[in-house]
Amino acid sequence: MKGKISGYPNRRIAKIKEISCFSLVFLILSFAAISSGLNAGSLPVITQSLPVSAIKSFPGELGEVIYRCNEDNPNQLFIIGISHRDTMTGTNGPTTVQAQVEVYRIAEWLIRNRGLELLLPEGFFSEDQVNSSRNSISSLHERNGRFFDTETLEARLRENMPHVNAEMLLSESYAIHIRQVEDFTLYSEVRSKLRSLEKLRYDALASLFIQADLDYLQDLRTAAMLQKIPDIIDNEYSEGTIHSKEALFTIGLAHISGIIRYFEQKKIAIESPAFTSFKDYAADVNLLINNFGVTIIIPRSLSADRQFLLASREDDI
Repeated sequence: MKGKISGYPNRRIAKIKEISCFSLVFLILSFAAISSGLNAGSLPVITQSLPVSAIKSFPGELGEVIYRCNEDNPNQLFIIGISHRDTMTGTNGPTTVQAQVEVYRIAEWLIRNRGLELLLPEGFFSEDQVNSSRNSISSLHERNGRFFDTETLEARLRENMPHVNAEMLLSESYAIHIRQVEDFTLYSEVRSKLRSLEKLRYDALASLFIQADLDYLQDLRTAAMLQKIPDIIDNEYSEGTIHSKEALFTIGLAHISGIIRYFEQKKIAIESPAFTSFKDYAADVNLLINNFGVTIIIPRSLSADRQFLLASREDDI
């Protein structure tokens, strides 16, 4: 089934398939955004059109569904485009807290209304970090979790504490299983390139070459996560950890345009940068091969914040 990009005109469908190059001036101005793991691409125009069979009565004040495909299939992946802390400094940006609150509420709604039991967050973490978050619920709270009011939720998310984010707080509130989806090698390579870019950001020529490598690695990293998801869901279902083949995948907003492109083209094709030892990558999309439906949601604060979208290179909305 052809995917649906809500309210997205044909000229923008063509645009989303382009892999644009950063100009040097924009590279310097938006470096802070790049450090958050941002990736090239263009988000579609957002509307409130909802897939009836996948989400019923979704609260529009929290976010907007921007893409869906195969929404009638029994296997479903829900993707939320998120804003997270700066990768290198760990600090909150201007939209981080509000967007994280909305991510938490969107996921909470999906858990309560869809019965989702599996969470696949972007980012590398250890099992100890997940267990530590779960064990932080004191004996004063019921074992089924701590259901945060908005004031408490915002206060927790303002803390510049490692691994305090919407996903970890969801694990405190709900009996949702968290699985690693990152490829550790690619994750490490991306972080290394980000550090190099920070050191050489005033060296125009070197920065352009590093940025080309970084864009390629970010695309490859996104693809690697997507390709692993069907097997992860199948394994959890086979082991009885989850009762349906559905999951929630949270990933940085700037990766969303690339993900939509893969679903629209029904293949993943990533060209390697020139003058490097990297290789081109091409593959069918495992989620489509395994008959998964996909729904992509953007938190309201991110869809409405033009300044953030500009910093994310989503500047044609």
